[in-house]
Formats: sequence, C-alpha cells, structure tokens
Amino acid sequence: MIALVPVGAVGEETIRDLLSVIGRAFQCVAEFGPGMAIPRSAYDPARGQYLSTAMLDALAAARRPGWERLLGVAGVDLYVPHLNFVFGEADAARGVAVFSLARLRAAPDSEGCARFLHRAAVEAVHELGHTWGLDHCRDPTCVMWFSDTLAETDRKTSTFCRLHRRRLSAAQGRDRAPSAR
Repeated sequence: MIALVPVGAVGEETIRDLLSVIGRAFQCVAEFGPGMAIPRSAYDPARGQYLSTAMLDALAAARRPGWERLLGVAGVDLYVPHLNFVFGEADAARGVAVFSLARLRAAPDSEGCARFLHRAAVEAVHELGHTWGLDHCRDPTCVMWFSDTLAETDRKTSTFCRLHRRRLSAAQGRDRAPSAR
C-alpha cells in the first residue's frame, strides 16, 4: 500500500486525483493519509524555499506500519543544496518521497487544469519510482526521465518504459518476498 499525504496546505482534491494514477502505476492500493505540517527546519529564508530533505525526515518519522511507501505532496517550492530547485526528492532506504506542486501550475483554463494534473501525476510516479531504487532513464517519454524543465515533464508519460517496468517489478518482488531465515 502507498499512502499519499499533504505536507502543509495542499488541496485534497489534487491528492485524491492522484490515487488512481498511483494505484495503476504500481499495481497496488493507494490511500489518502493524514496531513502533516511542514517542518519549521525546512524553510530557508535566504532562498525563500523549503529543503526537501527535511521533509523526507519528517515523512520517515510519520510512516505507519502497512504503508509500503509514503509520498508527501507539498505546495511550497523545494530545493536541495547546489540546485536552484527540485520538483521532488526520494529516499529509497526509508521508502519515502516528496514532491511539490508549486512549479507545476499551468494556465487557469481547462487545458491548464489537465496539464497540471498530468504534471502532478508524472512527478508523483517519478519520485515513488526512486523509492524502489529506480534510476533515471534515457527514454525522454519514460516517467523516470530526469526533468529539469516543465517542457520535459510535459513530454513524459506517467508510465514506465519496458526496462523500468521490469526493474520495478523485480524491486517490488524483493519487497514482498518472505525474508530468508
């Protein structure tokens, strides 16, 4: 099971829209989890942004038994040191990821709404893919392609290429296999 939780003030409707996309992409149940506050330690006033790694720490502490993965959905601009911004970040060892909606907004028309939801789905699936240890892809339409711009996110699909689908399946099989004793 994958849980999606709002981190800070995030509309529930967007998260609910992502549940079916996540369920299909990872062939599992996705559920809406309880929201959490943005950690105060995450904010950098000099940058006017939030450190995504601090959010990963908070998510790891909030992870519940039964949640195979936990994805935080934030509405604030994220960064990691040495980069201007990030769409999201993941921690495979702890099974948590976070992504931001802040840079994904599109024009406020019907096409803009659909584009925003596509972008959110792509970034959500991408970060969750990293929690299973998937690396970036050379196929620019694969969800695991590294997006540095919105144009690259718009070009991607919310699905895995054949290679990454096999890698995901193998990683999920390792997660679900009984441990050897």
